[in-house]
Amino acid sequence: MSMGLYAPYVTPEIEEHRKKVREFAEKELAPLRQEYEEKNLDGLGREFPWDIYRKLGEKGYLAEHVPKEYGGKGESFLKEIITIEEISRVCGAFSVLVDYTPTLVCNPILSFGTEEQKKKYLPPLVKGEKIGSYCLTEIKAGSDVAAIETKAEKKGDEYIINGHKKFIMLGNLADIFLVYAKTKPEAGYRGITVFIVERETEGISFPKQEKKLGLRATPTSEVKFENVRVPSENILGGPEQENRGIYVALDALDHGRCGVAAQGLGAAQAAFEQALKFASEREQFGKPIIGWEAIQWMLADMAMKIDAARLLTYRAAHLRDLAIKGQIERRKVTLPASMAKCYATEVATFAAHRAIQIFGGRGYMADPEYVPIKELPTPENIYRDCRIYEIYEGTNEIQRYVIVREIARLYGIKVK
Repeated sequence: MSMGLYAPYVTPEIEEHRKKVREFAEKELAPLRQEYEEKNLDGLGREFPWDIYRKLGEKGYLAEHVPKEYGGKGESFLKEIITIEEISRVCGAFSVLVDYTPTLVCNPILSFGTEEQKKKYLPPLVKGEKIGSYCLTEIKAGSDVAAIETKAEKKGDEYIINGHKKFIMLGNLADIFLVYAKTKPEAGYRGITVFIVERETEGISFPKQEKKLGLRATPTSEVKFENVRVPSENILGGPEQENRGIYVALDALDHGRCGVAAQGLGAAQAAFEQALKFASEREQFGKPIIGWEAIQWMLADMAMKIDAARLLTYRAAHLRDLAIKGQIERRKVTLPASMAKCYATEVATFAAHRAIQIFGGRGYMADPEYVPIKELPTPENIYRDCRIYEIYEGTNEIQRYVIVREIARLYGIKVK
């Protein structure tokens, strides 16, 4: 990989950062991947890699764009994206640790929180001392945010939250929840408010922990709120931000979709490297299979798509950096973020599929014995983990809707 291929986004400083993260991931995370896979074969994620999460916090790899005054490193978002990419290359489940709480919890608090909220909640999240969870999805509401049924009723200086959230990543482990609830139900999506809710608050329960196809070391659960009382100052951004939660959600998803694109990118890179190495060593009919046109075409397609995905992802992250600095409108990140998320995640699935095909029967097996690069996961593992990337933080069908809507807007066309 040459940084010259990804100019102007990748500088020598960023490439040095990539090298540092890659060495860390291969040396310290890769040896633990299989251990946590085997501990979580039931898909419930009960054996969470606390040791890894805290180490990531100690090294400053969580929410790197958060300013130093709130416990972060004050780095560019692009550096953070490359951290996610490189850790995803080694392990999809571990990449959740550097992507989920940093992009969907830390970023909204940084972007919309009051000064008091930033100082209170960001440092422990960035240092890996606490976990944050994004509570939006419900049993009847996924892509349609306006359909959420969780309500927060105001009683004096408090709000009483009642609702049932579904498919919440790290929900049963979280210390801090960003809860989306309707404070003005008749207003639809314009009546949604975001609350910061702490785990110790009475009335929070976790009725079900989900069994998952992939990302097995990171649990996903339901989170139920029954008469949960929170003070009005726990509205993200303060009481004046009541009924403005949709803007938080949209901005958070633009940010988070860059992270999911990076997850897909890392998975695709791992699949390609495993397939390339295997094809150069595996002999059939008297020569390495990389000499056969059918294999060459698969590898060529993988390489082209990964390059395109990387450029889309880095562009989106670069634009997000400009938006964070106030140099462009945040809305201008929506289109490139959706393009990057949609394309890079589909490239991940494509690359994992082709890697399995190149490996043949060995690619279908979960045994690390069959892969030539021991630091990287098996094609089977990559395929299971990356399948969710096309679904969470907005399905790719939703991304295509967003893409068309944003392009139409640029041409002055209204899409209902």
